[in-house]
Amino acid sequence: MKRTHIPKLDELLGGGILDGISVMFCAYPGVDCEAFGYQMLNGRVNEGDNGFIFTNVSEPETIQYEFDSYGWDLESFIQEDKVFFVDGSSSFLGTPSSAKYVVHNYNEVEDLILDAINEVPGGIGVINNLSVLIDYMEMEETLATIKKWNQKARENKTTLVYIFTEWDYHPDLIDEINNSMDCVVDLRTIEERVIIGQGFMVARATWTEPKETMVLFFVVQPGGVKVYVPKILVTGPYNSGKSSFVKSISEESVSVDRKAMGAFPTTIAMDIGHVDYKGFLADVFGTPGQERFDLILSVLSKEAVGAFILVDSTAPQTFARAKEMIRKTRAESIPKIIIANKQDLPDALSPEDIRKKMKISRDIPIVPAVVTEKKGIYHAMDALLKLIYGD
Repeated sequence: MKRTHIPKLDELLGGGILDGISVMFCAYPGVDCEAFGYQMLNGRVNEGDNGFIFTNVSEPETIQYEFDSYGWDLESFIQEDKVFFVDGSSSFLGTPSSAKYVVHNYNEVEDLILDAINEVPGGIGVINNLSVLIDYMEMEETLATIKKWNQKARENKTTLVYIFTEWDYHPDLIDEINNSMDCVVDLRTIEERVIIGQGFMVARATWTEPKETMVLFFVVQPGGVKVYVPKILVTGPYNSGKSSFVKSISEESVSVDRKAMGAFPTTIAMDIGHVDYKGFLADVFGTPGQERFDLILSVLSKEAVGAFILVDSTAPQTFARAKEMIRKTRAESIPKIIIANKQDLPDALSPEDIRKKMKISRDIPIVPAVVTEKKGIYHAMDALLKLIYGD
């Protein structure tokens, strides 16, 4: 199987995609979609495959600029003859083109794409954008053309990736197009009173029964498509290491704290961090540990999708408070990881001892950690992501 290079998508598809299949990213208007096709091509070419991009939405130079913004070196691929363009845009804009193939009228498109597929056996071709193609061609002609391309791609074991913006087309046309593809990935907005994000979900795949999981995503520059985890709660008793955890796992973080009576600094509002890890983006919110700040804990926990509960492995007298904090949040009903911090100190209890003393069910992972040395924090992150996405 081939990797898609889109975070989480391979897992939803049972491990990846087969050779010679057609994949369509079907997006609502306004949803970021081009990056999905470009990211697949960039990953595949980096692995040694060849590819092409058919563009009828902008000139090749504009697409090269987009690749640059994502941090992907398309120019080198072109100079090494690993990638070429089928330019269906420049001649219609009256601008010159240096692309390998140039479309001068839409009667040429079918044959030019068939030629392009023949040039990248075992590789990948990106069709951007199928909806523009529909606007230029009759419905029946478009469907017949798609079938010919997909058949040629199967023969050559070439992956064809279609980018499709789902404007207000007739439902029968949408159904026909969906049924022409081996795999359809829907890209939608996520709404709850207002639009809160974008998500993708595999609608169908001919070789597997895909998981019905909606995955939130962001398209970032540089970086491309990243899975977005909107809010992860970090809580636990006073001095368990919450602020250090947020700082250790975040690329950027801020804390609102003050020194209490000349002693150690303590968080009085929250810690906020931004995590960029293995194709995932996440915002983490750390709460104060003292009881007088439990109102903040309640507010921050309302929209959390997962939680890290930190405990001081050397302070079993604080475990009851940790369980109380779990009860005061939604953490009883959301995926959570208990982090047994300060494992480097004398008299630190083992995770198994902590489980017994706290009477924690075995379906809740307890991860040993030394947060100040970043030991265990990424193991904890892997474990939480696994719980959130049900892997």
